[in-house]
Amino acid sequence: MTQALTLTVTYADRTQTTRSRTLTEATAHTPALATTARELLTSLGLQRARVRTLALRAERLRPAEDTVHQLTFDDRDHKLRRLERLFAQVSQQDPLIAPGAQRQLVSSSR
Repeated sequence: MTQALTLTVTYADRTQTTRSRTLTEATAHTPALATTARELLTSLGLQRARVRTLALRAERLRPAEDTVHQLTFDDRDHKLRRLERLFAQVSQQDPLIAPGAQRQLVSSSR
């Protein structure tokens, strides 16, 4: 579980820009992390910059047992979290099934 994300952009001339965002709660929830990463990238306002590297780093990591989850009335969020747990279980049981399960997870989350 991560509580912060840091995006580092390296440009063609080797200069760097770094942006960090602390999350409201520690999470390993893919949609929440992807949204935060997208917001970090958008906040840079890159239009025609010559980007050499994008590096996204998870920081302030914690064991899942030490975190709490804020309950919401958002049914879609609950379903996505359930699908992620199911995918993790399937991946552990049979790694050969995992690629197909991942495609189903992505298509069902839309």
